[in-house]
Parts: sequence; structure tokens; C-alpha cells
Amino acid sequence: MAGFAKRPRRRNPAVHSARSYEMPGEKAAESSYANAGYFDDDDDDEELDLGARKKTRSRAKVIYDDDEEFMKKKKPNIFIRALQAIFPVKGDGVKESVRKIIFDIAVVAFVITGGMVLKDVISEAHSSVVVDPMVEGWYENAKTDSKDDRETQIEKVKIDMDMTDDDISKVESEKPGIQPSFMKLYSENSDVVGWVKVGGADDPIVKINYPVVKADDNDYYLTHDYLKNEEQRGAIFADYRNVFEPDKLSANTILYGHNMWNGETMFAKLSRYYEPNAFSDPAEYKNDPLLFYKQHPTVTFNTLYEDAEWKVFACVLFNTQEQLGEVYPYLNYRDFPNENAFNSFILDIMDRSVLWTDVDLTYGDEILTLSTCYYPYGKERADTRCAVFARKVRDGESAEVDVSKAQRNPDPLMFTFQYEVRGGGSWGGRKWDISKLLSYDGE
Repeated sequence: MAGFAKRPRRRNPAVHSARSYEMPGEKAAESSYANAGYFDDDDDDEELDLGARKKTRSRAKVIYDDDEEFMKKKKPNIFIRALQAIFPVKGDGVKESVRKIIFDIAVVAFVITGGMVLKDVISEAHSSVVVDPMVEGWYENAKTDSKDDRETQIEKVKIDMDMTDDDISKVESEKPGIQPSFMKLYSENSDVVGWVKVGGADDPIVKINYPVVKADDNDYYLTHDYLKNEEQRGAIFADYRNVFEPDKLSANTILYGHNMWNGETMFAKLSRYYEPNAFSDPAEYKNDPLLFYKQHPTVTFNTLYEDAEWKVFACVLFNTQEQLGEVYPYLNYRDFPNENAFNSFILDIMDRSVLWTDVDLTYGDEILTLSTCYYPYGKERADTRCAVFARKVRDGESAEVDVSKAQRNPDPLMFTFQYEVRGGGSWGGRKWDISKLLSYDGE
């Protein structure tokens, strides 16, 4: 008999009238339930003849829960119960239905967002090569001996880069004076303005080696690569307000790049100038926070018209949220109308820098700013930026830097949130060697 049933109560034939039930479609005598639940309630009638008892008593047939009724009452399986707990069902109150709907919407949003993040992670993991070797070759292989005259250089480009006379003429008409090494790359994307490099192919730590592009805004290349293909990691791009002309470069050229999740590509490694990564950097970096700077004291940034080395002199963590304290507008300083404006900017940057170097500066120097996202306190708590500052090697000056004189600033000027995280405190004042700012008289 399927399921289970309560034990029937004893029926006293002297009190209760006999009842007889038949199963549907069956006679009582043929039913498999014929003897079920029949009890003799009289302990004193043992002498009663059984045959007589059969004649005087009708056999009572007790009906137990039949299979159909029982299955209706039986709890649904765990899968069905789980669905009923998640989705609104008949019988739910208004509050319960609303709760389930809100929960369902949250789950869908989480799945969609998680899927997008997973897609980006997988894409980045399978695309560690950011610049196609062929494209890199358009630039690297097109470089010629600087002693060669321009005509010789262009001939080399025609042969090695497979460019026709018409191709060359078109590029030169659009960008008179362009270096031959950029001709092929520029012909593929006219937004190209230069090439930036930190480290190199044999550098075990950093391989920043990318084309630099510039659009009509600072948004497009956040999601497009150097050939204008949609790409989550974007490209290294210059501020759209910067000037790149044969005889003019902005006094402060600003380059942007993403800090990718893998900690390797785009401008991710720039944050090592600020501090080592506790989870991925070699132990020697943790023992000497200045080691990254000492190994990479210069940046190569070549424009369409000129090759140049730049000496790193500062690294600052900037705040972008007013509720967390000062928001210093370092991105708005692209040109300096006078010496005082230049000096004020350098003083502000050096006061906030976590490192001091042996690099001197003076009004008229060209500055390069490399800016990237960096969240040492977590993005949800503080949306911050790490910026590295370098100045162009002057004509006739050596690109060598005495890194042994580099120091860690023990008391940089910070924004309010940073002091709160540290448990209080305030800036102790300017302590770096202001004699390094040659155009400043200290007043």
C-alpha cells in the first residue's frame, strides 16, 4: 500500500452500527482491503462462534489515503521547492512577491555583470600581446641611422614597409616633417602622434612599448585600440588638448592608459613608481620601494617629429572625489604662461611626490605626465590616479641619472582621506631640496 495511514480507531459493534464500503469498481469481498482495519473490540466473546460472528457482524472496511490523494498532499521535490522559494507563486502575499521579484532582478543583474567581467578577463588573458608584432615592426624596423639623409630613410621605408610613392606623398602632405619611422603607422591610423616606451623586450619587470594616439576627446581610446578596433583595454592616448606640431609641443604632454586587471599590460606597471605590489612583485622590491625607479629612471617618448628621453622626477597619488579632500587639477596644466606658473606647478607636484630624485628642473623644460587609474585603498573607497612626471632631456645633456641619490619622501602632502586612513595627522611642510628647481629663488 503506497504511503502511510493513521491506525484506525477500534469500532465497538455494540455501539456503532456496522458500515460496509466497497472500493470503486470492486465488491467488498474481492477488495484487497477486505480485512484491513477489522478489530474485535470485545475481549469477552472469545467463545462466540466465528461463523456466527460472521453472520451477525459486517466486516468494516477502513479506507486509507489512496495513492491519488496522498500524492496531492506530498511535498514537491527539492528542485520545485527551490523554484517556489525564488519565484512568486500563487498564494504568496504582496510583500513576499515583491521580495522575490527584487531578488530575481538582483540575480539577473549580477549574472549579466559577472558575464561581462568574465568575458573581459578571458579576453585579456588570451590577449597578452597588446601590440601586433607586425605593427611594432612598422615602427621599430622603420628606424634608420640618424646620419642617413631623409631621402635614404624614405627609400628604406618604401622597401621594408611596402609603401608606394603615392602612400609616402599622402602622408607627407598631411604631416610635413614626419619621421620616416612613423610613416607606415600613420598611414594606418592618422590619430597616431608618437610612441612611448619604458623597459624593453629583455626587461623582466616592465614592457611598456606602445603607439600613442590622440582623438577629439578623452573618451574614444578608452575603449578602442591603436587601430580603432573596439577593445576593453583601449590604447595609450594623449590628452586631446595637447599640441603635437613640428615646431611646438605642449609644455606638459599628458598620456593616459588603463591599469589592467592582470597588472601587466598598458600603464599597469606605472604604479610601481608609487609603491611595490605586495602580491606580485619580487621580494627585492618590497625591501627597497625605490628599486623600480632605480631600474627605470627614464622614459622614452618619441613624437612624429622628434625622438626624446625623459627623466622621471616625481610620482603622485591624486584624488578625484571632493568628499575625500583636495582634488588637485594636475591634468589642467598643459602650458605655463610664465615662470611663476611653472614654478608653482613643480612645487605642488614635488610637495606631493612619494619620491625625490637628483633630476633638476627649470622654466622652459618640457614635462611629460603619464597618468593611470590606481586604487591602493580600493575603488569603492577612493577613486584615485597615479601620475608619473618626467622632464625632457635637454639638448647636449646626458640621459644618465644618478639613482643612488633618490629618496623616499617620508611626509608627502596628502588629501584628507589618506590622513584619516592613517589615523590622523597633517603635512609637516616642504622638506625636499628646492635648489633642484633652478628657476625658483625660494621666496
